[in-house]
Amino acid sequence: MAGPDLPHGRHLALTWGIAAPYGGMTTALLDRSRLFAAAGTSVDVLTLDDRAWPLDPVAVPGAAGVRIRNLYDWARFGTVAPAGTPPDAPAPLDPADDDVLVDAADGVELRRLRLADDGKPRDIDHLRADGTIALSERRVGKRGRTLLARDTTGRPVRSWRRRYDLYADWLDDLIGGDEAFLIVDSKTVAPFAAGYHRRRVTTVHVVHGSHRGPTPGSVRASRQPVFSRLTDFDAVAFATEAQAVDVRAIVGPGPFLTNVAHPVRTIDPAALPADTDRGGAVVIARLEPIKRIEDAVAAMLEVHGTAAADIPLDVYGTGSRAGELAALASDDPLIRFHGHTDDPAGALGAAGVLLLTSRSEAFGLVLLEAMAAGCLPIAYDIAYGPAELIRHGVNGWLVPEGDVAALADAVRAAAALEPARRAGMREQARATAAEYDDVRIRRRWAAVLRAARRRRRVRGGARRVLAAARRIAAAAKRRVPRPRR
Repeated sequence: MAGPDLPHGRHLALTWGIAAPYGGMTTALLDRSRLFAAAGTSVDVLTLDDRAWPLDPVAVPGAAGVRIRNLYDWARFGTVAPAGTPPDAPAPLDPADDDVLVDAADGVELRRLRLADDGKPRDIDHLRADGTIALSERRVGKRGRTLLARDTTGRPVRSWRRRYDLYADWLDDLIGGDEAFLIVDSKTVAPFAAGYHRRRVTTVHVVHGSHRGPTPGSVRASRQPVFSRLTDFDAVAFATEAQAVDVRAIVGPGPFLTNVAHPVRTIDPAALPADTDRGGAVVIARLEPIKRIEDAVAAMLEVHGTAAADIPLDVYGTGSRAGELAALASDDPLIRFHGHTDDPAGALGAAGVLLLTSRSEAFGLVLLEAMAAGCLPIAYDIAYGPAELIRHGVNGWLVPEGDVAALADAVRAAAALEPARRAGMREQARATAAEYDDVRIRRRWAAVLRAARRRRRVRGGARRVLAAARRIAAAAKRRVPRPRR
């Protein structure tokens, strides 16, 4: 069922897994899915992660019409249709063995794993709630694998030699003969999706994050397997036009490259705190090297060393550098680390400015979220996102990348603004955020999906014509008698 803007068909979002707390990619995926569902188009979010997961499709909180489904529940529910002649079932893994681990969720044992010498899973049994084996995985040789689905009696019903084949059969079972739109967010899953071609399925890859490699015009290693196959998708969507233009220069005219920004929820100005109730700076980010939070800490240490006014910095986020960053600011009581927050809008509404010091971004959704909350952004001028959203001195500040002193100067400049000027900048920031409201972004997605479907139909027709021509040529070749020697 499709809403008034979106093309008719099944709408699916494919990713590897849903971690908690959410990262930026998952937040964007779920926000887009909520956007579709709010317009009457239900969305199934499909995950391939084989870690323990609840046995029923999970409704996304606050998003009626959005469900999360996991691949391995297909086998757990016993709905895998028999096919071929599967091999005999292997012996089950014994949880009493020292090298077998058990994963459980809410007290239900969901899988058993035998680890290899390198510590990675070698053999896996995926279990149903009643303890029966739904799917067995066994490593064969160094790279081979056998996956075997079983019915509720334990009888083997279907087997696969590659996980990609299992993924494809699950999607085929879900979609059936329906028209469908498969939006692929995860770069981990994208190589599989690039090879998944069905006559009635339109595939779109959304690129989250910058593609830029270490040298001008290069692509970072994690993106190369997919960027070499962008033509295999019916469309490839970037968050900014600038990134789409840069990628076009690398991959040439073949793929259909486009851009769709992330939506941001508008906030009633009456619900925002008064300017006099706002205070200090805020960072909301993963505490990982790419976010360069140490620059924000260094800038605020400089501000606190020279400014008479107290300007606190509140840092929200978790990550591998949490302890190291806290140590950097241990002597400054105005720099506070709060961990993850489930209320970023509240944190942004309470702050005067947001600091963004990343090495790269695909868009910088937090910039728009800050603007919607009337929190003025101060951001490094990096690719991609900040320069497309921020007008320096009008709705925020752009700072030369890596210039901690300039970052500190911008914080001081924001604190020194006359109240009327500050209020005007906040109004400009909210106006910028309003340009990315739900209706505009949903209509943009509708246009992209329709264009991708047209491209898929044209290319599919061309492939069928070519295949028919090859069959005719092969048949004619068989009919031509060979000359006698």
